[in-house]
Amino acid sequence: MPLGMIHTDMNKNLNQDELEKIKEEIPLGRIGNPADIYRCIQWLIEDKYTTGQVISPNGGWII
Repeated sequence: MPLGMIHTDMNKNLNQDELEKIKEEIPLGRIGNPADIYRCIQWLIEDKYTTGQVISPNGGWII
């Protein structure tokens, strides 16, 4: 089961057609970028009350 996809060098071997097929599976209609992960981490650092959560920034790919 996919956990999400972020634009990194790790998936540079995928061609445009493969990337489009993946985007079609993601409810938000796009592949994430490092800034999406940064914002999630920033929120976790700043929040003083959230504990014991599994946070999966994946554009809704897994709900």
